[in-house]
Amino acid sequence: MRVLQRILPFKIEVTSTKIRACARAGLPLVLEGLRAIVPRSTYRRLARALGYRGWKVVRRHLESLVLLIADGGDCIADLEQLRADGGLRRLIGFKISSPTQGKEFLYAFHQTENGRRLSDEDDRQLSVVGQANIRPEGPGLVLLAEFVGNIVRQVQAHAQQLRATLDVDATIIEAFKAAALRAYEGTVGYQPQMAWWAEQGVWVLDEFRDGNVPAAFRVKDFIVRAFAALPGSVRQRRLRGDSALYDENALSWLAEQKIEFAVSADMSKALLGAVKKIPESKWQPYRSLKDGPAGEEREWAEVDDFVPGWRRNRCKSGTPLRYIAIRVRGRQRDLLAEDGDRWRHFAVVTNMDWAGERLLRWQREKQGTVEHAHGVLKGELAGGTLPCGRYGSNAAWWRINVLVHNLLQLIKVKALPRSMASLRPKALRYRLLHVAGLVFLHARQVKLRLTEGHPAAEILQAARIALADLLRPPLDHGELSERA
Repeated sequence: MRVLQRILPFKIEVTSTKIRACARAGLPLVLEGLRAIVPRSTYRRLARALGYRGWKVVRRHLESLVLLIADGGDCIADLEQLRADGGLRRLIGFKISSPTQGKEFLYAFHQTENGRRLSDEDDRQLSVVGQANIRPEGPGLVLLAEFVGNIVRQVQAHAQQLRATLDVDATIIEAFKAAALRAYEGTVGYQPQMAWWAEQGVWVLDEFRDGNVPAAFRVKDFIVRAFAALPGSVRQRRLRGDSALYDENALSWLAEQKIEFAVSADMSKALLGAVKKIPESKWQPYRSLKDGPAGEEREWAEVDDFVPGWRRNRCKSGTPLRYIAIRVRGRQRDLLAEDGDRWRHFAVVTNMDWAGERLLRWQREKQGTVEHAHGVLKGELAGGTLPCGRYGSNAAWWRINVLVHNLLQLIKVKALPRSMASLRPKALRYRLLHVAGLVFLHARQVKLRLTEGHPAAEILQAARIALADLLRPPLDHGELSERA
């Protein structure tokens, strides 16, 4: 035994005796939430899709990665930290997968549509510099999407929202991998397209993409799939997006489906000309609440004389969309610039009849929802650190991060006090997941002893009871037989 003493008045003893303490006494709550909603039949299907013989090893690998991400680890090697926590192992009832096992599990997702492992030649054909292509997903990734969708339905079942506002936006993940391609802004990496349900705070759809695939590529297909992923109980549908969504086919489909939308428009030469013809008397102050520097002056106006040459606008039954212009200039006006050049112009296209300023504010709110959620995925979870150079494996890692994000939201909705509803993963770890406890065996039963009076003690007990309720109403008869 070695005894060391340093600045503070205590000593560290390093001993060979196994200590049944747990530094993550709240982390098993994440596992209970996952097990409450994912039946064995799903893991059996995932095992077959990935080429594993048994479903239990697949569940162990996936649960290990879910626990790793929820705990704050951002790379596969961090699994060793969880494996070293003997108390956690006793609480969850299995040994956390090793980094090698975790990486091999992710490698299994690098598949073709029919489940065959992708070769280097396949990769070269599917990801090409200068050519945008959305790679098809293998059976393993498709099943992970089912996991995500199941959590979305559970969140809706326990905190129903009749309205769904989808914020659609892509994000760039920097990754210096040999197979990664360069995005529009020069970053090498990947560029997944994402759909965020603003009212529920969950991701309804993610589509992993190479870095050179722009957000506007096949955007209608993505939007159609995103709205199809919503639970049937949703009655009112809306969409917000930036100019990547300014697509004739996409906006026409939204209008036909009676989905309300507000999307940033491309400032074409024709649109800019129409904006500049707006009389000065028509411009009104745009009192945006938080955006923009204090030294900027902003105004908005209706654009009455602009109808793009889209096919829907040439049909008798087609109703032209509404355009609202925004102009911005610095209050420190450049004396060297002509008056007309001092303004920067933007526009929003919509099929909604709200007052202009109200609609513009609502459309801009997406920056506080989807872009903030991107930051959580990449900064507070592990989406910003991709594990390897294999496309399918990175896509699986990203989707597991999406799964963890939604799972934490379900736990907050179903099992935690309302005061914790807005907590991000970092705060949730500090207040609940990273609680110290003593694990021991008494009367053949594993027990976790927490300090009386600790703020998390009562919350954890109540949360476990609430999550157990998820087991009672089965989603279908097949799941009921599996759980029995």
